[in-house]
Amino acid sequence: MMRSDALEVTACKLQLGLLSAAAVPDVATEALSRGCDSPSLRRLAGLMGSEGEEVGPLFDRALAELGSPQLSDAEAVMRLAREISQAIVAGTTAPHDGAKRIWDLTLRVPGERFPDLDTFIYAASEWEERPEDRRFFDEGIVAAARELSDAWRKTRGIGDDP
Repeated sequence: MMRSDALEVTACKLQLGLLSAAAVPDVATEALSRGCDSPSLRRLAGLMGSEGEEVGPLFDRALAELGSPQLSDAEAVMRLAREISQAIVAGTTAPHDGAKRIWDLTLRVPGERFPDLDTFIYAASEWEERPEDRRFFDEGIVAAARELSDAWRKTRGIGDDP
């Protein structure tokens, strides 16, 4: 059974309040076109706006059918931080913008510590007030993003390309 990173990312965004349920049917349609399939995913892809209250339970069922584990809020933050890190490394997200987004993620889980994300938080918090050090911060953000991304790829058995 093919696992979809897009579905996993969508689940994390929904969980942390970063995505509305209205966007989920489009994500389900895309996942189907990429080879993911389950009865609930097919039903989810066909939902209309008036059936919005069904999205959450149906999406949870689709994820379970596809074998995707339910993540804690802290795990969802880390999953999305790794996604942002990959975009920083690939050059599709500016280091400072990515660091600010990662910092925002950590604020969505009050009381939780994310030591693996400290570099992003520090750089994002200091970047505006220390323009003379922005290059240093950007380099640190990219290095931290590469480290986080590489560690995640190793746990998933993915090669060296971002």
